[in-house]
Amino acid sequence: MSALAELGRTLADTADPTSWGTAHAKVIGSYQAGAFAKASSVETYARQMLAPRDFKGNAATRSGNRWEPLLLAWAGAEPNSLLIHHPDNRQYSATVDGVRGPSIVETKAKHNKVVTGPTPREIRQMAWQLYCLPELDAVDFVWGELVRDDREADGWRLRRDPLTITYPRDHPTMLAALSLIVPIAADVLAIVNAARTERSPF
Repeated sequence: MSALAELGRTLADTADPTSWGTAHAKVIGSYQAGAFAKASSVETYARQMLAPRDFKGNAATRSGNRWEPLLLAWAGAEPNSLLIHHPDNRQYSATVDGVRGPSIVETKAKHNKVVTGPTPREIRQMAWQLYCLPELDAVDFVWGELVRDDREADGWRLRRDPLTITYPRDHPTMLAALSLIVPIAADVLAIVNAARTERSPF
């Protein structure tokens, strides 16, 4: 449980994967919103939401799952497991990695890469998190660059200490991302809800 529970907008907890998956399938989460790059692709995004792929993860995601708690601990952040919805729309939601004071903490494990900051998709993902959690002031992007090392438990080690970039809510990068993804999300949700209503009219 995290401090975000006090907001009273919890839809599900990843501690119960089945209920979290059921709840998450009905909303636009931050990872999905991060994919909203083109207004002309609204129908594609809606189809993906209506018929999602059953992705079980791979070696990189398993390694990322191992390193995320370590990066959160390094950042001094409280881990979060809750799916929290936007104050005005229960179908807009986010499960952020963690919270540190008034900031969201988003962690990424980067395998065999030298990184200078978030990708465009990660920018959109973080902007959506700030949109769903207006009580928080900023998002801290924390990443660790991993290189192969067979002496380590999972075969990876940090190339250097983790790095952080902070994006205040009013940062031009966040504002530009929101101006793109919020209208797309509204259009996607309209198509998805209409399709689901047609399938189950009662």
